[in-house]
Amino acid sequence: MSVHSQIFAGLSSSDRSMLQKNHVEEFMAIQKPYLAHGFSLQELSSKTGINVPTLSALINREYRMNFNDFINQHRVEYFKQLLLNEGYHRWTLEALAYKAGFSSRTTFIRAFTKFACCSPSQYLKTLKYN
Repeated sequence: MSVHSQIFAGLSSSDRSMLQKNHVEEFMAIQKPYLAHGFSLQELSSKTGINVPTLSALINREYRMNFNDFINQHRVEYFKQLLLNEGYHRWTLEALAYKAGFSSRTTFIRAFTKFACCSPSQYLKTLKYN
């Protein structure tokens, strides 16, 4: 039995789910694995010690999205933070998207529009006028 399994063995399913969610959120915030191109559910499972089916179900249930959207939402938020840093103002949107973990311009634009409710260029305009 793994250490992870031992920790969660005596807990109710809702307590176990809450602890797993907190563990994933802490890992995402500190390690920022979404910045790695091609980061996978299997890698997140390996890093968090939560098996793939449980982790996938947790993301679907707690965040109401699939793994790819979960990762892309983190990337979009990171991208938005980069825009606030003056050191990146001369970078192209594509270069910033790549730094945020996106490998494709199309995927970046689609994900950004989905999670920010506007295109990246529209978002950039709102920052320049505020």
